[in-house]
Amino acid sequence: MDNSENKIASRAHKPPFPPTASLIAREDLVLPAAFNDLHPLVRELQPLRLEHRNEVHRFLSAFFDLSRFDAIRKILWLIAVNGAPRSLYYQKFLRREIVIAEELDLHLVWAKSRIFVKPLPDFLLNYEFWESHISSEPRLHRAACGLLYSYCGLIRFGHDFQVAQECRLINANLDYRAWTEFARTVLPNLNPHDPNTMDTRFQYGELRLHRLDTIYRYSPYKLSVSSILQGFPHAVAESYVPYMDQYNNAVSAFGVIVIVLSAFNVSMSARKSPDPSLQQAAYGFALFAMILCAALIAVFIVVPLLSSLATIIGSRKRLAKVREDEELSHSA
Repeated sequence: MDNSENKIASRAHKPPFPPTASLIAREDLVLPAAFNDLHPLVRELQPLRLEHRNEVHRFLSAFFDLSRFDAIRKILWLIAVNGAPRSLYYQKFLRREIVIAEELDLHLVWAKSRIFVKPLPDFLLNYEFWESHISSEPRLHRAACGLLYSYCGLIRFGHDFQVAQECRLINANLDYRAWTEFARTVLPNLNPHDPNTMDTRFQYGELRLHRLDTIYRYSPYKLSVSSILQGFPHAVAESYVPYMDQYNNAVSAFGVIVIVLSAFNVSMSARKSPDPSLQQAAYGFALFAMILCAALIAVFIVVPLLSSLATIIGSRKRLAKVREDEELSHSA
């Protein structure tokens, strides 16, 4: 690393809040008793002791793992809106069930009526822990800052704070007033557009799972047979197929149409000279069925395409505005 990189690291990789702003005392920190290493072949539980620095480092490497985003960071703008996540209360307003997910790459990923949220660990609210174990490693620091930034967006009002405690996303002993003071202190030090401060993934709020799965499969930065076949490597990717309810309704409608057309066919073939009115009705219904099938196919293809195009255009406009604002601030 050259001198310029050393200067960037020393400036950016510091705890985003002063020691006096810590919400959790070091003696109150409780880490998990065991953890799994990142290595896919190592599935055994490893003991975790706060006094063993190597164990803590391995735990944090797995805890803040965002390696699955390595191949898609540059194209996340295709599927997501640039900006902070919407608040927890708004997630409830959208009738989304808040589901705890310990994997950081599932944090703020939603599918159908669920949104996965990683709980905010107590050690991110302690200055000494940042100094000892997080800020010394740029990758961990960027991921930790991103998680902290996302919670500043998730918990804005008192009802958001209440939802977070009810869903066990934050420490039950925290106070809303203390949280607001902490967030005011932290936010000025968290710039989502600075890759030295925060992981690029956190430039975006919620991510839709099936879109995430799609770009992961076909990303030009990691195009392989395994990525195409496996997709985004989480079992939940197969549990929430987009538009599944609409597909089920369409299949039911097609079933009714097939039964009716079959009945018309049988009734006409049973007679030597079918009734002209029956023939006219069968012809009209067959025409209606063809038009309906074409319309449904168009809806299932065109609507997701238009939605994706709208996301892309909106993201480009927001990115252009962000760059313009940054240029104006630099010139000023």
